[in-house]
Amino acid sequence: MEASSASTREVRLDGAPPNSTDHGDAPCPRPETRDRQRWGALITGWLALFVIGTDLFVVSPLLPIWRSRFDVSLRTAGLTVTVFALAYVVAAPAWGRRAVKVSPPAVLVLALSGFAVCNVLTALAPNFWTLLAARVGTGLFISGATATVFTLVASSAPNGRRASWLGIATSGLLSALWAGAPLGGLVARHTSWRAVFVILAAFAVLILVAARRIWPDTQAARAAAAPASRSAAWRARAVAPTACWAAAVYGLYTYLSAGLGDRPGWSTAWLNASLIVYGLCAVAATFLGGRIADRHGAARTTWTALLLLAAADVAFSASLSSAAVTTCLAIALLAFAAYTAFPAKQAQLVSDHPADSAQLMSWNQSAMYLGITLGSLAGGRIADGHFRALPLACAAVAILGATTQVSTVRRRTPAGHAADSDRW
Repeated sequence: MEASSASTREVRLDGAPPNSTDHGDAPCPRPETRDRQRWGALITGWLALFVIGTDLFVVSPLLPIWRSRFDVSLRTAGLTVTVFALAYVVAAPAWGRRAVKVSPPAVLVLALSGFAVCNVLTALAPNFWTLLAARVGTGLFISGATATVFTLVASSAPNGRRASWLGIATSGLLSALWAGAPLGGLVARHTSWRAVFVILAAFAVLILVAARRIWPDTQAARAAAAPASRSAAWRARAVAPTACWAAAVYGLYTYLSAGLGDRPGWSTAWLNASLIVYGLCAVAATFLGGRIADRHGAARTTWTALLLLAAADVAFSASLSSAAVTTCLAIALLAFAAYTAFPAKQAQLVSDHPADSAQLMSWNQSAMYLGITLGSLAGGRIADGHFRALPLACAAVAILGATTQVSTVRRRTPAGHAADSDRW
């Protein structure tokens, strides 16, 4: 059972009662029908996040093309990433408020529609400044779509498997890193970079159609979006561990290739192998993190994974003086620790505060991008000539995140209750 008293007000967006099991009673749909609906929700959510992630990660291989096509410097072309991230950070909480006023399914339809339109505008951009404006719009709408997909997938999950399903959905976003972005780059090289965004817009429309069938804008969905009396300061404290996690993870990952490339004895083959290892372990960890959180508690899994991330950072720093294979093993440990934490933290927010889940998931996404931005900025200063010190700095941030996670859970948990509903 969930410890939070707010859980008694939970309304599932898939139409099932909040405490229904796979053997539901009338007037619930038949078990096989509910199972099809749930798996349809998970598959739709995975595909949505894969398309969103592809839009995000495909920009990296397209930057040299944009630099040449629009006759701008690489630094100027990189502004497309900066404005996208800033738009995401600013807009995400507003999408959460919108979900409260209407419903998460309605917000998803609006966000995916805007995402499709902005991708078409990106494809049609006649000059760099139009392209930049289109990427701002894409960031604004993606911030709403991402958080809402996570909210809807969590609401559709069977009892006791919420974190596992969030982990599977997260793997869609990460799979875009090793599959979606390379495929997009391939399309750009053999046809046109504009075709990439036309294809993404088309897939967004298809997912929108599927989402309307899977998550209809029903009375139950609107009831689930009922407002909760939480202050902005309270929500900021609740998602602060995510900001620390993102800064610790991406503060190092952003400069991983450059730092390893400068190490003596590191060939291009070893560098590529280390990045592949990192990506595959990150995807595997999202599944593992969800299962561990479902079994041992989401809050406990979050702070434990953050402490393991700090230990992995220290091990990675030490491995830089060792053989390349030892460093690759340390990188694998880094990815496993890092991406075990993320689905667990999401599940904890939804589980403990179901009445405020739509807003909290939006704030959580905003915190993640804020952490990525700050981490990459600070990491660049440290990595320039002192790469070995960078993982140690990230370890300190991860410890801060674990401490914040423990303190926020204790602050909000009444005496005598489990911290994060260790048993669902």
